Amino acid sequence: MKKIKVNSIDIIPVLILVILVVIFAILSGGLSLSSYNIGKLIIQLVPIMLGSLGVIFVVSLGSTDISIGANAAMAATLAAMVTLKTGQSLIFFPLTVVISSLIGLLIGTIATKFKVGTFILTLAMLIGCRGFLNYVVSSVKITTPKGLKLLATTPFALAVLIVSIAIVYYVFEKTKFGYYCKCVGENERTIRSVGINVDKIRVTCFVISGFFAGVVGVTQLCRVGGATNTLCNMLEMRVQMAIFLGGILTTGGFSAKLYKAIIGSITITIIENGLTICGASSQVSEAVEGILLVAILVITIYFNRVAEKKVEQEVVEELISM
Repeated sequence: MKKIKVNSIDIIPVLILVILVVIFAILSGGLSLSSYNIGKLIIQLVPIMLGSLGVIFVVSLGSTDISIGANAAMAATLAAMVTLKTGQSLIFFPLTVVISSLIGLLIGTIATKFKVGTFILTLAMLIGCRGFLNYVVSSVKITTPKGLKLLATTPFALAVLIVSIAIVYYVFEKTKFGYYCKCVGENERTIRSVGINVDKIRVTCFVISGFFAGVVGVTQLCRVGGATNTLCNMLEMRVQMAIFLGGILTTGGFSAKLYKAIIGSITITIIENGLTICGASSQVSEAVEGILLVAILVITIYFNRVAEKKVEQEVVEELISM
């Protein structure tokens, strides 16, 4: 019978999540596990997890996308403006994801054609989109288009999330495209040498990230009731924290697994929610989140190196025994 190998690097994020749930349950006197709070957790979780589903493709390449919050806000705002002018509410959702996907296409194309670092590129896009959004909302009042109350409900958001997880799981974990994404993160030169179009893969990943940014923009604008200059603010940071808290390394590769992004999204949501329930101020919450992120990243990197050394040792022992 074949033994199933379980790496410590895969277990650590789960253990951290369980420990955090227990700690906050004790500190809050059980309030964190109440049905009311769980409902709030779900509302907080949906945008972070949806954003993570798109960004995981980019991160698997060893790249990053910190523009998704601004992309989501701007795409949803522009789509809402067009929808309100035309009176065609049904175009809001598809128009938003088309705009956000085009922004992702622009980022991917620039990064590929001009070899620009994705961190500085997406940071520039974040600043540009936020600046444009601030100008628009200061000039025009933009509300949620009529007839779209369903898009603001938690059941709708959950349904979108579940369907998205199923699709991303299949594409990222079961198809050649998902496998190639991870291979690029492991060794881009080798992938290029065997004739795989790495540039096309990179552009496609940013389009996917942009698409999910649009989905987030739709759910958040409808929930808020209109466009504001704080719409989806700091979403990109929460998504990045979710990715890394889940145990996915900044170098991407085969450390990028969908379940890790899901666990990381739940973890960052529980941290933020738990600190709020315990009465921590926003300054204290930010400090604690930063400390936890650094600590968990150190633990993740340490156990990843241990796992790599173990694999190398097993290979050496196998070669010696041959």
